[in-house]
Amino acid sequence: KHVFPSQASDRRPHRGSGVGCAGSDTGSFYCFGRSGDHSSFTCYHTTLSACPASASIPSAAFTDTTSTDVDCIAYYGITLGVTADTYEPTANIPRWQMALYLTRTATEAGVTLGDGSDQDFTDISGKSAEIQTAINQLKQLGVTNGTTATTYSPDDNVTREQMAMFLDRLLSNTAAGPNGNSSDTATANISGNITTYNYTDIDAGSVTYEGHNSIAEMYHHGVFGHAKTDTTFAPLTAITRADMATWLTNALAHTNLRPSGLHIQATHNTGFGALNGASNEL
Repeated sequence: KHVFPSQASDRRPHRGSGVGCAGSDTGSFYCFGRSGDHSSFTCYHTTLSACPASASIPSAAFTDTTSTDVDCIAYYGITLGVTADTYEPTANIPRWQMALYLTRTATEAGVTLGDGSDQDFTDISGKSAEIQTAINQLKQLGVTNGTTATTYSPDDNVTREQMAMFLDRLLSNTAAGPNGNSSDTATANISGNITTYNYTDIDAGSVTYEGHNSIAEMYHHGVFGHAKTDTTFAPLTAITRADMATWLTNALAHTNLRPSGLHIQATHNTGFGALNGASNEL
């Protein structure tokens, strides 16, 4: 990553072409050249899991989904469901609600959150104290910059591009667990520095530089959970609750979060660039 020391908002300005600076739910501005090589990839995924099969994670007992990813985030208390027995997997997620999910995820992953003091967002006063605290904690952690310097737009749905940036920023504050990737020698936190990707729809003018970079990094971390041959990311589409569960579960695999008890996991990555040695976890 080449970082320009500028602040940005969560909005999506025109990305344009070539190399330059822009931002949206973006934090610092990122600059990189477009890669035309879609044939070779260095993969930073991990086959370890925050919810290994041997742990027999219980079903969340939602009547509208059987997703084990939903079971995983429910097990850790990241989601409580829309009701006691429904999850609504196809629904979208407003930014105020995502703040709760991300702060709970951060806590479970061992990240120390700030005190949640006021961060000058003027449009969140109508939300509960819990929600306001979560939003302010995300700002303190650098996971969000707001849609402007003084607004968070709590009722807007989270797009897939924004979610990739939220997770990229959150993981950069999170210590890498067993087999979790930290490709940046300057930090022991989860990171990546690749710009190759297989998507054909993230170079459009509406996708920001940081968004583009975060999507590429999360792609190589295996966060999205789809085949490497997929070419469509749909960055401007609102993320669903089903996809959120998958992304959070896969992101947590890179952390130290594991269920209580004794569980053995082992992986041997071959043919994925630098990760071609055995890595075991007890």
